[in-house]
Amino acid sequence: MDCVRGAVSPVDGRYRPLVSELSSYFSEEALMRYRLLVEAEYLKLVAARANPQLAGRLGEALDAIISGFGLEEAEAVKAIEAETRHDVEAIVRFLRQRLEGVGLGEAARLVHVGLTSEDVNNLAYSLALRDAVARVVVPALESLLRALAEKAYRERLTVMVARTHGRPAVPTTLGKELAVHAYRLLASLRRVGDARLPGKVSGAVGTYAGLVEVFGDEALDVSRRLVESLGLVHWLATKQVIPHDDVSRLLHELALASMLLVDLCRDLWLLSTLGLVYPRPRGVGSSTMPQKSNPVELENAEGNLETASNMLSFLASRLLVSRLQRDLSDSTIRRNYGVALAHLLIGAKNLAAYLERMEVDREEIKLDLERHPEILAEAVQIRARLRGVDLLEEIRALGTGGAGYLERLAALLEMRGLRASEIIPRSAEEYLGLAPLIAELVYRLVHGERRGG
Repeated sequence: MDCVRGAVSPVDGRYRPLVSELSSYFSEEALMRYRLLVEAEYLKLVAARANPQLAGRLGEALDAIISGFGLEEAEAVKAIEAETRHDVEAIVRFLRQRLEGVGLGEAARLVHVGLTSEDVNNLAYSLALRDAVARVVVPALESLLRALAEKAYRERLTVMVARTHGRPAVPTTLGKELAVHAYRLLASLRRVGDARLPGKVSGAVGTYAGLVEVFGDEALDVSRRLVESLGLVHWLATKQVIPHDDVSRLLHELALASMLLVDLCRDLWLLSTLGLVYPRPRGVGSSTMPQKSNPVELENAEGNLETASNMLSFLASRLLVSRLQRDLSDSTIRRNYGVALAHLLIGAKNLAAYLERMEVDREEIKLDLERHPEILAEAVQIRARLRGVDLLEEIRALGTGGAGYLERLAALLEMRGLRASEIIPRSAEEYLGLAPLIAELVYRLVHGERRGG
């Protein structure tokens, strides 16, 4: 029962099985590995300039150290950190020891030369965030998007009462309502996919002074080449800390995506309350009420997604601020990237699980339509006005539905010289507009089947 032993956070306890993938990017061991990668790639550039004959052998040794870095090595780094009380310095000393151990002491003295700790940290965090989003979070959201779009397509012709302000409005289809959420998520995922994370190697206060000592006139070019070789965007002007503007944009977009999904959760929950959809029974719904089948995944998703949105929004806003050259508040804040993304991942997976379990009560949807004939009133007043008769106020006077509503509406039309059979839609299906088409088009967009225009 590793999911319950000693965990304080539900992310590392109850929900560990849902988010274990993120450990490869945000665990302490993972952060060490990313830092080690940055130190190694920088050292290769230093050695190529300071001692070219070492380059080949050093590159092989560094690659082996990185590929062989695991739990035992991470524990060795932590042991060094217990002495230094500085996490990056611990990585530096670990790397020096390993290089000395394979007869590369001459290269070991060049480790970290010209760098400040934040040169290593900003690159490590950008790499971790980029990789986790691309390899774990986006695939989970894309899977959810496909399931949502497919559900929308299947229900594109399922006519139901649309509600505005919680009250019956006009006919729609369940598929169209689901397609709205799918389209929003699709747009958000495109923006996430366009995000490019930054990196800097500019020294203790952003003057590149240390790099100039090592690389001379090539310092700026070396900084740019290192950052871009890691797949990041070079940020030219910095304090000791890199401005987090681009990171903030990504976090804000992920916060937005989380809240979009909260909106979906609440719509589905309300449809469940109305009895129009329900979850297939699974497990125990209540400790005392045997008839219960609750939308527990939906409610769990809502709570975790709202937590994610709030955490991501806080991170995105707070990281934009740094006192003078830097203070350490951002250091502890960035350690929560994984926690925030874990809540997003939990929410997305639970929402997908609910969609898989969701059933549509077609009989209740039909009864709901029959209870609310007033949803045809908009169609009636438009058709009448197009024939030169404005009945808007008179239709309002008929009230908001009830028994005999359509008969009263027909009598009003006949009294004004209009044929009720031509004006009143024969059924709600007759007043759906483009609702089924919208669901179909969103489905095609999600599956890459674009129509021209």
